[in-house]
Amino acid sequence: MSDTIAELERAGAAVSIDLMMLVDGVRSRIKAVPAGEYSDLSHESGVSVPTLYDIIANRRIPSIPTLQKLCDHFKLTVDVATHKQVLPPVVVPLS
Repeated sequence: MSDTIAELERAGAAVSIDLMMLVDGVRSRIKAVPAGEYSDLSHESGVSVPTLYDIIANRRIPSIPTLQKLCDHFKLTVDVATHKQVLPPVVVPLS
C-alpha cells in the first residue's frame, strides 16, 4: 500500500482506488515535464511550484481543487461524484 493511501486511511478518509489512480496519472504527467519548465506549468495551471514538487515526491496529495486544476491543464476530466476518470470525447472531422 502506498504511503499516500495509508495517510488518507489514518485520517479516516475513504479512498477510491480510481481517485488514487488519477492522482498517480497526474503525478506521472507532472514528472514528464522538464524540471526547468515547472514555473511555466505552475503559471499555466495555477498550482505553485512547491506544490508540484511535493506531489511528484509523494509528500502531498493534491486537494480536489488542485487536482481539478491539474486535470484541466492536462486535459483530463474527472467525475468528482464517482471519482471515475473520464477521457475526453474523440472528435472525428466529417469528410
